[in-house]
Amino acid sequence: MGKLCSATRRDGSPCRGPVLGDASECWAHDPKQAERRTEARKRGGQNRATASRAQRLLPRDMRPALALLFQALEEVHRGELDPRQAGAMAAVAGAIVKIYQIAEIEPRLAALEQALTPGTRWRA
Repeated sequence: MGKLCSATRRDGSPCRGPVLGDASECWAHDPKQAERRTEARKRGGQNRATASRAQRLLPRDMRPALALLFQALEEVHRGELDPRQAGAMAAVAGAIVKIYQIAEIEPRLAALEQALTPGTRWRA
């Protein structure tokens, strides 16, 4: 293993991070890397945001609807959109989600029913 960081961690113990190149501190402690650490934190935070996670879980064609709902939430919060309109949007979105759920579950249910029909062998 290479050289270890010369910095001290918040709890007072020595940092055990590896040092790259001629530096005396690891990437997390090197003052020259401060700007890169800040950018990395920003990118990481954006990718972990609730909206970002929800976007990845949704089918592509539903993503614009989610964006509209988030926008409506912000507009209601700022007083720019009537909460009843946002409620109607949410109700319609809920109906769309139910349709997607049914479309996903129905074929799976039919396959299970067929597999459990007497005279058919169960295959896992």
